Amino acid sequence: MNNDNRFICQLMEKSNIIISSTSSSSSLNESSNSSDSTDNIKSSSSEDEDLLLFPLLKFLTSGQRRHRIENYLQLINSWSNEEFKQHMRINRHTAQMLIDELELSGYIPSHSFGTQPVSAKLSFLLFLWYIANTEPLRTLSDRFNVSISSVFRILRRIVNWFLTKLDTVIRWPQGQHVRIVCEQFSTKRGIQNVLGAIDSSHIRIQKPATNARDYINRKKHFSINLQAVVDANMRFTNIYCGEPGSLHDSRILRRSPMYETAFANQIQLFPGETFLIGDSAYPSLPWLVPPYKDNGHLTPQQIEFNFMLSSTRMSVERAFGNLKGRFRRIKFFNEYRQMPFIINVVVAACILHNYCIDKNDTYDFPEYHDENILNNNMIIEPNIRVLDRRTRLFHEIFPQ
Repeated sequence: MNNDNRFICQLMEKSNIIISSTSSSSSLNESSNSSDSTDNIKSSSSEDEDLLLFPLLKFLTSGQRRHRIENYLQLINSWSNEEFKQHMRINRHTAQMLIDELELSGYIPSHSFGTQPVSAKLSFLLFLWYIANTEPLRTLSDRFNVSISSVFRILRRIVNWFLTKLDTVIRWPQGQHVRIVCEQFSTKRGIQNVLGAIDSSHIRIQKPATNARDYINRKKHFSINLQAVVDANMRFTNIYCGEPGSLHDSRILRRSPMYETAFANQIQLFPGETFLIGDSAYPSLPWLVPPYKDNGHLTPQQIEFNFMLSSTRMSVERAFGNLKGRFRRIKFFNEYRQMPFIINVVVAACILHNYCIDKNDTYDFPEYHDENILNNNMIIEPNIRVLDRRTRLFHEIFPQ
C-alpha cells in the first residue's frame, strides 16, 4: 500500500523527548523496523495543498446566497463565562491566556495585502469553534464573516502554532515526576510502579481517496488511530496518530517510535522497574503489563488481578472520552479529507487537552464513551525474549 500520510508522534530517546514527523511509503505488511524519513513537524501552506482545496471550495461556495454574521466577536464578548465555556469548551480565562501567547508568537500576520488583518483573537476563537463543534466549514465561514479560503488558512496557522508546543505540553515523566505519577496510580487499586496507561482510539474520517480499505475498522467505519499513553490525571504523556483503522493495537504499538525506543532505552524511560499497563490487545513486555486473557480457566487471583489492572487503566479511556467530549470535531471529520491536516488537528486537540488540565480547566460536559474496538487476536513479537513483568507483578500482589 502506498501511503503518503504523515504520522505525527512524540517519542523518547535517551530520556530526552524529541519531536518527529515521518512520511511512510511502505506497505502495511512490511516490517515495523523499516526506516522512515523525518522532516519538520511544522508544515507550510504549499501551492499544491491549496490546489487540492479548490474543488472543495467550489462545492462549498456554490448554491444560494449566503448570509454572514457581522460582529460575531462582540456577541462572544457579551457571553457569560458559563456561556463561553458551553460554546467554546474551555474557560474564557484559558482562552485569553492562549490568545495572548498567540499574539506574541509571530504566527499572526500583521498585514493582509489591502484587507483588514485577521486578529489573533478571531483566529483562535474560530479554531476553538471548529474543534468544539461539528458544523460545516461553510457555516463556520459565515459565522465569523471570513471567506472559506481564509478559514483554511486560519485553521492551518493555529494548528501549526499548537504543534510548536508539543514537546513542552506533552511530556514523558522524568525525574521526580516519575515518583509522583506512580504514587497517583497506586492510589487507585494499589498497583505500584505504574508509569502510564496505554491504549488506542479510533478517529472517524470520510472515505480516503486512496487505499480506503486499509482505513476500515472492525465496526466498518473509516478511521485513523490515536495511540496514547496517559498519567493518572488523564494527561497525555506520549501520542502517535495516523495509522489506518484496520490495524490492531499491538501492531500500531510496534510501528510507533516508542516501541523501539523503549527497548533501546528501557532503564532511562522506565526507571526503578516502572512499566505501562494496557488492555488485552497488547502483548506482555518487559515494560508493558496487560491482563491475563480470559480463557475460562483463570484462577480467582488472576480474575482479581485483571480487575485491579482494568480499574487502574481507566484513566486512558477517560482521557479519550474527555478529548472527544470536549472537542467534538475529534469524533468524526465529516468534511475535510486531507490526512495530514486531520492528524495535525487531532494532535493539536491533545495539546489543548493537556493545557486545560494544567490550568485546572475542568471537564464539565456529558461523558463521551469512546468505542473500544477490541481484537483479541494478539500479535506477539516472535524474536524477542520477554521478561515476564506481568508474572512478577502478579506474585508481588499475590505472594505465594
